Amino acid sequence: MSGPYDINNLLDGIVTLPSVPTTLARLLRMVDDPDCPLGDVGKAVAADPAIALKALRLVNSAYYGLGQRVTSVEHAVNLLGIKVVKNLVYTATVFDTFKDGAEYVFRHSIACGVAMRALIESGHRAYGIDHEEAFVYGIVHDSGKLVLQEHLPEESEKANQYCLQEGVPIFEAEQKIIGVDHAVLGAALAQNWKLPHELVQAIGAHHDLSRCSEPGIRLLAASVAVADYMAGSCGMVSTPGAAVVPTPGAWAEAGLTSQDVVGVMERFFALLPGVEELVQIASSASG
Repeated sequence: MSGPYDINNLLDGIVTLPSVPTTLARLLRMVDDPDCPLGDVGKAVAADPAIALKALRLVNSAYYGLGQRVTSVEHAVNLLGIKVVKNLVYTATVFDTFKDGAEYVFRHSIACGVAMRALIESGHRAYGIDHEEAFVYGIVHDSGKLVLQEHLPEESEKANQYCLQEGVPIFEAEQKIIGVDHAVLGAALAQNWKLPHELVQAIGAHHDLSRCSEPGIRLLAASVAVADYMAGSCGMVSTPGAAVVPTPGAWAEAGLTSQDVVGVMERFFALLPGVEELVQIASSASG
């Protein structure tokens, strides 16, 4: 039995998905334009206090370990490069849009992004993306949870309680109580923001690979599912106490063998100390 809402009802009125923020829209147009000078991107970042502060904190962080003190936003953008700046904008936008988003979702999403990076740096080639692009997939994969928490807080809490009482994964509890899970809502949000098709599909299918029929993108969705499980199994869960279960077939669909797992986990554990630093940077106040 499904909950009282279905996806059409949610998207038609019960949940009004937020529009893509102006800063994200402008910067994404710029970074996707091969003819746009990096200097112009730097000026656009400098014009947004929240993004500018995060760029400076990131470029001076141990996570990137550049070994020099950077005080100019434009210099920071030049050192970080287009893809890192794009990731920074995604991160800031998702969590600034949902200012009351749960801390657990925040930390889990960062950890999933780091796990995606570990997959790529360990030699996994998910649909040809590099480790910086892979980080974005982890960051936004659970944005649907933030939609539910903000727009349907009571139902979201009921789903959390059902999840804990029955020992089922949170997405199954959401389907039971609300009638739609956070993966579907996250994909709807990503589509509303006109994010890349591959990203939309990977978000929507990371708990149910049958939702994606395109082989290459299915591999991406499976990779997100693996990264999601890696983060959760290390204690960084988005719903405290929830069951952490792998998406059926994800490891095989992602092309990972038992021999690959050791290297991937070793790389993930090496990157884990940077999670808390990234959480602090992404959640830093503007101005």
